[in-house]
This record gives sequence, C-alpha cells and structure tokens, in this order.
Amino acid sequence: MSNSNDDRLVEIAGYACRDEYADYYIYSTLASSSVTPKALKDRLALMAEQEYRHYKFWSRYANGLTVREPRTKALMMKFLALIMGITFVVRMLERHESSVIEGYKGLLHIMKDENDRRMLEGIIDEEEKHESSLVENISEGRVRYLGFTVLGLSDALIEIAGIHAGTLGVYTDTFKAGLAGLIAGVAASIAMASAAYNQAKQTEGVKASSAATYTGLAYVVTALLLALPYFLVHDILEALLISLMISVAILAYIALYSHVLFNRNFFRELGETTGIIFGATLALYAFGELIRIYFNLQLD
Repeated sequence: MSNSNDDRLVEIAGYACRDEYADYYIYSTLASSSVTPKALKDRLALMAEQEYRHYKFWSRYANGLTVREPRTKALMMKFLALIMGITFVVRMLERHESSVIEGYKGLLHIMKDENDRRMLEGIIDEEEKHESSLVENISEGRVRYLGFTVLGLSDALIEIAGIHAGTLGVYTDTFKAGLAGLIAGVAASIAMASAAYNQAKQTEGVKASSAATYTGLAYVVTALLLALPYFLVHDILEALLISLMISVAILAYIALYSHVLFNRNFFRELGETTGIIFGATLALYAFGELIRIYFNLQLD
C-alpha cells in the first residue's frame, strides 16, 4: 500500500512540477509584458513567485524530473493577451485550478513529513486565493466595460447586417450597398455612445466617458468589418454571406469571453445570438423585398 501511495505521489508531483513551472514562466512573462496594465503587473509577479515556490516544493518528490521552459506557450499567451486582454488569459490559465487543488488535497493524508504537509496546505491556500484575487484586481477597461462593449457589438451586428440585407434587392452596386451600411453605422454609433454615456452616469464605479468610448468604438469597428466585403466583392449576395460569416466570428469572440470570464455555456451563447442575427437579417431582407416590389425600385 505504501508503494502505491509513493508511486501516486511521484506521478502527481511530476505533473505538478510541469504545471507549476509553466504557470510561473507564463506569469513572469506577462508581468514584464508591455500589454499588461500596471495595476496587474505586481499581482502577476507575486503569483509567479508563488508558482515557482510550488514548483520547487514538488521537484523534491519528482525524482529529478527535467522541466523545459514553455516559450511557445508563453508567446501564444502574450499574443492572446494582446487581442483578448490580460485578464482573459489569466482567468483561462486558472480555470484548471479547481481540479489541481482537489488533487493536492488528496495527497495530504499520504504526505509522511509533517512540515511538507503544512507546506502543501499553504500551497493549496495560495492556489485557492489566485482566482478571487484576480477578480478583485480587474482593472482592464475591456473587461470592466465589457457590458458596454457587448452592447455596441450586438446592436451593430443586428442593425448593420439588417441594413445590408434590406438593401439586397434594391442595390445592384455592392459599393453603394456597403456605403449605405457604413454611413448608417457611423451615425448609429454616435447615438449608441450617447445612450451609453447617459446609462453609465447612473452606474456606480463606471466612467461615463469610457463607457461611451467603448460602446461607440465597438459599434464603428463592427460596422467597418461588416461593410468591408461590399467594397471587396462585386457580387452582392456573396458580399452578404461573407459579412454574415464575419458576424458569426464576432459573436464567437463575445461568447468566448463570456465562457472564460463568467462560466457561461459557449455553444448556447453563440447559438442564441447567431439565431437572433440571422432571424433579423431574414426579416429585414423580406421587408426590403416588399419595399422594392411595391415601389418598383432597382437602384444601380
């Protein structure tokens, strides 16, 4: 029985060594990265220091295991932090902590050395505090103002996709169809930013100017992305399909954020929002066709 426990300890220690060292290396890389907000640098540096101590603890039980620096993974995490935000990356890295902690707890009763048991209890306590500490230290605008950003993205997706679909039977010139959506998008972004500004003034701990900026920028960027196919593709139906594919990609981006940060179901979030976009697009296409037929319109 003791041999079985010893083998289990060595096996978990080997996994823990690789895991803790990888976390240490990535947190150290992110702490020194220019993409990391200053408010999170000290927190990440402390977490890196703790992970390194955890690695050193487990290395004593791992029978001389050699651990390599995860340079490729660290580079990928830096790139992901650039496009998704540092908070998103750290929360993603910490998602496996609950299973790791349970594994560590299962070793407490077979740890023979009393001092090592106490050290392991300290490691478990530090791992449990990592996620809550990160939540308390969220300072990234893209996360703090996520609700306003999603508001801008969602509204733009429905409105711009609908405008393009509604003009499908009216315009034969893709450039004019794209321009119509873009102009409407820029105008609507100002209205959405103003609405977000007024809403944020009623919300404690939120800067109204920042909320308006994130909402307006999200709307404008979405309008530009959805209009882009109409300037590049000369077939209007093909341009619409590409624009809708871009919409789905943006929705997947939002759903991934919700999944990692708030533990929401990725596929349900994506499915529901995609259904709304496509439903609105079909409804507005049908409305545009009725207008074209009734007024006998066909613009070049």
